[in-house]
Amino acid sequence: MANLKLEDILRVRPISLFLVAPFILFTSKIAVQVIYNLYFHPLRKFPGPKLWATSELPRAVLRLKGTELWERLEAHKKYGKVVRISPNDLSWIDEGIWKDVFAHRQGHDEFMKDISDRTMQPNGYTGILMADRENHSRYRRLLSYAFSEKGMKEQQPHIIKYVDLLMKDLKGIAGDGPLDLVQWFNFTTFDIIGKLAFGEDFGCLREGKVHPWIEMIFGNLKSLVIISCMRRLGFEWLLPYLATKKQMIGRIYNYNFAKSMIDERVKRGSDQKDFWDNVLKHSDKKTGMNQDEMVSNSSNLVLAGSETTATLLSGCIYQLCKNPETLKKATQEIRTAFSSDAEIDLFSTGQLKYTLAVLEETMRIYSPVPSQSNRTVPAGGDTVLGYFLPGGTVISFSQHIANHYPPYWTEPEKFLPERFLGDEKFKNDNFAVMQPFSVGSRNCIGRNLAYSEMRLILARFLWNFDVRLDDKMMEGKEWTDQKTYILWEKHPLWAKLTPVH
Repeated sequence: MANLKLEDILRVRPISLFLVAPFILFTSKIAVQVIYNLYFHPLRKFPGPKLWATSELPRAVLRLKGTELWERLEAHKKYGKVVRISPNDLSWIDEGIWKDVFAHRQGHDEFMKDISDRTMQPNGYTGILMADRENHSRYRRLLSYAFSEKGMKEQQPHIIKYVDLLMKDLKGIAGDGPLDLVQWFNFTTFDIIGKLAFGEDFGCLREGKVHPWIEMIFGNLKSLVIISCMRRLGFEWLLPYLATKKQMIGRIYNYNFAKSMIDERVKRGSDQKDFWDNVLKHSDKKTGMNQDEMVSNSSNLVLAGSETTATLLSGCIYQLCKNPETLKKATQEIRTAFSSDAEIDLFSTGQLKYTLAVLEETMRIYSPVPSQSNRTVPAGGDTVLGYFLPGGTVISFSQHIANHYPPYWTEPEKFLPERFLGDEKFKNDNFAVMQPFSVGSRNCIGRNLAYSEMRLILARFLWNFDVRLDDKMMEGKEWTDQKTYILWEKHPLWAKLTPVH
C-alpha cells in the first residue's frame, strides 16, 4: 500500500473536511474529558466502577432505566461506604455524613441541595422541598405549627374521618375477592393530605379512583428524572423542544388546579384546622407567605405527605404477611390494647411498642423514599469526614442503600422488628446511620404527623381485619423488586381481608 502524501490530503474536497472536522473535534473533546475524569479529576482517588467515573452518561442510563438504586447498592457492597458514581458525585453512606453534610457545622457554609433536581411552578416559585436558604426558613417557620402536637390535635378529626371511611369501604368489599391495598392506602392518604393542604379532599375514597391532578403529579416523576439527567449531561437547552403538547397542557392544568384550590382555601379564612391556619394568621408581606408561594408549597406537601405514607403502609402489610408470627404479635398487641377502634387515634397508638418496632423495621427494609438525599459542597470546598472536597461536588446519601449495607446490620435482608426493641442479638447494628426523616434544618417537617398517621391507619386496619396475601394474584413474585423514579414504581399488593369487628 502506497504511503499517504500531502497532495492526497489537499485533494480532499472542502465539504468533506467541513463534515469530518467537527466530528474529530467532538470526539477529541470527549476523549480528553474522559482521561481527565479518570486520571486528573480531584475525585479520582475515590473508589467505584471506572465506567461511572468517565462521564454522566452511565449514571443517566441507570436512572432512566429505574435501576440505579440496586446498582449502587451492589457497588457499595464491593467498594465500601463511599463510591464515586459519576465524575462529580459521591455516594456516601457513612453515619458521619449526617453531621458533616446535613447538619449545621459552626464556621462552615451550608451544603445546599443539588440544583439539577430543582423545579419551579409556572409562577416562578419553588416550594419548601427545593427552596433556597432564606425562603426555606420562612416557609418552615410558618408551617411548623401545623406539625406540632397542638396542630395535630386540631387536625385529628379530619384524619380520623378518612380512616373511618377507609374501614367502612374495606368492610363493604372485603368479601368480593382480593383487593389492591396499595390503591386503598393511596386513596386514604391522598384524601387526608388534600383536606389538610387544600382544604378539600380529592374524593378518592368516595369515587374509588385517584383524582386526575394526583395522577399527573405522580405521572411526571419520570419526566423529572429525564430533566435532571439532561441538565447533568449539558442538554438542558433541548428540554423545551422535547416537551410534548400533552405535557405542557398537563403542567398548566396542574398549576391552575392547585391555584384554584388555594384561592378557595384562602377565602375560607384561618379557622379550618389545617396546614394554612397559621400561615393566614401571619400574612405580613415581608415575613408571611403569598398565595403564589402557597400554591407551590401545597403541591410539595401533597407530594411529600401522601404517597410516602401509603408506600410505607403497603410495605408494612407485605412484610407482615410474609412473616406470620410477626403479624400475629402486632395484631395481638393492638387488639389487646383497645376495646374498640374508636379508642385508636393519633396519640393513643404511641403505647404500641411492638407495632412501633414493626413500622421502624419497615422503614429500614423498605425505605418509603428510595431516592437519595443530595447536597452540594459550597464554593471554595470543604472537608467531609477528613477528605477535602472541591466546591460543587455532589454528595448523595441513600437511606435505602445504608439500610441494606451488610456491615451495618445483623441479617439485613430479614424483617426483624426485635432489632428495635433492645434485643441483644442486634446490639452491634448501626442505628445511627438510619435517619429516615433526615437531620438538620432541612429534615422532614412532617415527621410527627407521618409517624402518627401511619400508626393510626395500621392499628385501625389490624384491629378490624385479618389479612393475607393472595398468592395467585401475586404470582409468586417478590413485591419489593421495584424500579425507582424518585419514588418506588410499586406493583399492586393483592390481599384478602376478613373483617373481625
